Amino acid sequence: MKLSDAVGLYVKLRDQKAKLKADYQELAAPVQQKMDKLEAKLLEVFNTTGMDSIKTEFGTAYTSTRTTASVADRDVFMDYVKANEEWSLMEIRASASAIKQFQEASDGDLPPGINLAVERTVNIRRS
Repeated sequence: MKLSDAVGLYVKLRDQKAKLKADYQELAAPVQQKMDKLEAKLLEVFNTTGMDSIKTEFGTAYTSTRTTASVADRDVFMDYVKANEEWSLMEIRASASAIKQFQEASDGDLPPGINLAVERTVNIRRS
């Protein structure tokens, strides 16, 4: 197989996959809307009655709690964490792009405690 044929086939398959995904999302949307309405109704009943779950012959509906946190003001938050040494309020994650810039500016050296993995992949752009 010529490389141009491989790229052409890849683009065709990617388009086919995108169409299938779009078709699925279109078909699934009304079903998801109905499911969302049923979940809202069940939650309303649970909240009104104080129930946490209900077991039926078809399955069990139950509540769960999901908690998310986001930083509204980075500087204020960081000042608080530092001043009170509340480091457990944070999660640490290295910025791959910043680490790469550091490495390029430091003759290939990495900051202490960092591993950097670079993976070569193939991407195909439509012409």
